[in-house]
Amino acid sequence: MPTVDNFGVLGQPPSHLELLDYLAAHFVKEQGWSLKKLIREVVLSRSYQMSSLPTDAVAEQADPENLLLHRTNVRRLEGEAIRDAILAVSGRLDPKLGGPSIPIYLNDFMEGRGRPASGPLDGDGRRSIYIRVRRNFLSPMMLAFDTPIPFNAMGRRNISNVPAQALILMNDPFVVEEAKRWAQRAPAHLDPGDRVRQMYLTAFSRPPSSDELAEATSFLAEQRALYAAADPADERIWADFAHVLFNVKEFIYLN
Repeated sequence: MPTVDNFGVLGQPPSHLELLDYLAAHFVKEQGWSLKKLIREVVLSRSYQMSSLPTDAVAEQADPENLLLHRTNVRRLEGEAIRDAILAVSGRLDPKLGGPSIPIYLNDFMEGRGRPASGPLDGDGRRSIYIRVRRNFLSPMMLAFDTPIPFNAMGRRNISNVPAQALILMNDPFVVEEAKRWAQRAPAHLDPGDRVRQMYLTAFSRPPSSDELAEATSFLAEQRALYAAADPADERIWADFAHVLFNVKEFIYLN
């Protein structure tokens, strides 16, 4: 349903009306109003698991906007999921369930009446769901990645692709610190090529291609020369490489 906030005549009709009717009836009768069962059925469906890469030229020509779902659409992770992924990759993520919320980290530019005490930069490693939300002091990183402003109800989040997102991943102190933490976590005794492969597996669940490995090797050599580092395992070099991987589109997009 394209316009989830408007089911009237001014809203856009669903692309698969019969499927919507079936899922609604199935949700009530067979699944007993269980959202978990509904989500499970959706994510295990063939349509949800398809690749976003075009494979059918005829379908692309007939349905260029993919309204009929002949492939899946590229999906960007929500800001909370991106933050959690960064914590998981760096080894800082605390998987504990429950507990009190964590005060939000406030930078020097987040001023205003009623300014609370700042929380830790990494939120104590807790998942984003546990980070306290204060309407007048919202995380710049979350805002850049379209987290709804908690003043009004929103049926569906906006999904944007704007320069501010790349700037956040390059400059946000949280991202920079977690890149350093990841560099400290990666085994320094490994051969540089093996270390690059392990970091690719950690970030993308796949090994690097030959071109990616060559580019990584070249980048590491350039950073080593920049820092005049005698040790190829110098933490600064690998922190920069970890930061680069955080900025790869594959890290925040699902294909």
